[in-house]
Amino acid sequence: MKITLTLSPDERIALRRYARDIGEDLETAAHTALRDWLTLIGELEPEHELGEDTETAGSA
Repeated sequence: MKITLTLSPDERIALRRYARDIGEDLETAAHTALRDWLTLIGELEPEHELGEDTETAGSA
């Protein structure tokens, strides 16, 4: 789904800063920020990523 947002100047600046900080374009930064916020407030389950040194048990 694509959505269009009307951002205030302060919000645009903040999004540009966030995009620069995470090394992504504005669209990816907005997506990441929304996903993080939805996870933070409990509306979205966190993504479970396994690190290289994560031990797993069993087999698939």
